Amino acid sequence: MEIKGSFTVDYNLEKVWEVVADANKFIKCLPNVVSAEVSGDTFKLQFKVDAKKYTSKFLGASYLSNLNIKFSAELKEKEEKKHILIAGNGSTIGLKFSLSLYIDLSTQDSSTKIDWKAEIDLGRMAKLFGEDTINQAINDVVIQTVDNLKNLLK
Repeated sequence: MEIKGSFTVDYNLEKVWEVVADANKFIKCLPNVVSAEVSGDTFKLQFKVDAKKYTSKFLGASYLSNLNIKFSAELKEKEEKKHILIAGNGSTIGLKFSLSLYIDLSTQDSSTKIDWKAEIDLGRMAKLFGEDTINQAINDVVIQTVDNLKNLLK
């Protein structure tokens, strides 16, 4: 699955780069993190996600209401103030997934444009939840991450 988007923030390129190129700062943009372990450009995260709104339509899926997600990633392909790749693998409820998040930065007047693309391999998780449910969940995470990034930049 591939999703992409772009948005502009009213901050200069240097300030935005400081956040996206620093694992300690970048993970603060991510929603639902309950624990984090950072070592240089690598990090391990644990998320706790209230998935009721995504799983309520599945009969007998109440056990899926709180998902514990483990995710390990690394900041790669750093091209100073232009590009970064965040690549990693995770698991939840015994299912594995992988994520590659490409972030490209450019200056637009006194603002910074952020173009991003996520390549996600959900494996069997996509079959379990269905594409519409996964898209809704991912969209929610993207919106929260963008909002958190904007708040962190303030």
